[in-house]
Amino acid sequence: MSVRIEDAIRETLDAIGDDPDYTEARDALTEASTALVSGTTAEVQWYLERALRLINDTCPI
Repeated sequence: MSVRIEDAIRETLDAIGDDPDYTEARDALTEASTALVSGTTAEVQWYLERALRLINDTCPI
């Protein structure tokens, strides 16, 4: 099963919702989504890595 990056970002945004603890991660995911359309692959990767780090810092699994 493959997942498109856009779908993964959307699902993650849905999962974290509007919880204020995830504001920075939500912003990074939004920036990644924007970079998918008008940025570079490196920008997308940077924002996704940042979002993952912020999510893990907020709630390590």
